[in-house]
Order: sequence, then C-alpha cells, then structure tokens
Amino acid sequence: MTKCNENMTPGYRKSGYLKVGRNVLKAFFGSDKEQRHLSQVLLCVQTFAYFRDGMVCLNEFTYTCHAGEWITSFSEIADLTGLCRKSVKKCLGRLEAGHFLQVRDLVNYKLISLTNYEQIVQVSNETNQPSSPSQSSGNEPEGDFFSQAMCFYQPTNTQEGGVN
Repeated sequence: MTKCNENMTPGYRKSGYLKVGRNVLKAFFGSDKEQRHLSQVLLCVQTFAYFRDGMVCLNEFTYTCHAGEWITSFSEIADLTGLCRKSVKKCLGRLEAGHFLQVRDLVNYKLISLTNYEQIVQVSNETNQPSSPSQSSGNEPEGDFFSQAMCFYQPTNTQEGGVN
C-alpha cells in the first residue's frame, strides 16, 4: 500500500482536527503500560481512519472505504505506534471487545471500523454545535481507560456542559 509523504508545512494543519476524549489522553500519558498501549492503538486508528468515503487500491483489489474505516495491517500499526505486532493484535482485540471498533479480515489486510464514527463527527443542525458523545454524565465512572473513555464514545450521553 503506497502512502503519500506528509510534511509539517504551513498548510498541514488544514487537514482537520481529531476529537479525543480527555481520558484517552490521560491513558496515553499515564504510567499504566497496558492502558498506554490501548490508547496508542486507538489514537493511531482514529488518526488514520478515513473521514469520507473513498476508493483504496491494495495489490489487485479495490475497496470502498467509508468514513471511520481504515484498511491497514498489524505490522503498519506496530510501525506507527512502536509496539510489536502481538501487542497490537491484543490491543485491537480488547478495543473490539470494548465496542470501540470492529476488525474484519481482508485477504492480507484488516478493515478497522470505528464504532459510532458518524455520531462522533456529526454536527447538529439545531444548535450548530458538535454532537456531545464526549460529554460526561457527571457521574464519570471510576476505573480504567475503558470505563472512563466510554463516556466519550457513547452517543446517548446528553448532559450539556460536562467535560470528561
């Protein structure tokens, strides 16, 4: 799979922003190794997931990749995150079990789909403000990355003004 080179140029920031839950970032910078690995893999997938539909050519196959999906391999994620393939596979399994994403096989690649991607990036027409899956219910769960980060990924969370 060929990738274009992206350099840090003045126009680089025009490629968009990524909405990331505060608890995901806490896990990324935290001291718990397992939580840090999970957040690294999740942030990697979120960063490289397509933001709109498009065609992806891999070897002799052409796939339609929808918004919130990424066609990749364990090796590519390992290279990007600095983790080994075994750790990447384990992290993706845990993230899939936690309903953060889905992983499907494509010949020699994986199709990774972020759960509720459309609802995370959807803009409400009534308020002209981003939808609020990232806002906390005020009763933020205690515990690990998964329990805390679920506040960010649940589209049913409706309290306004909360920060996770």
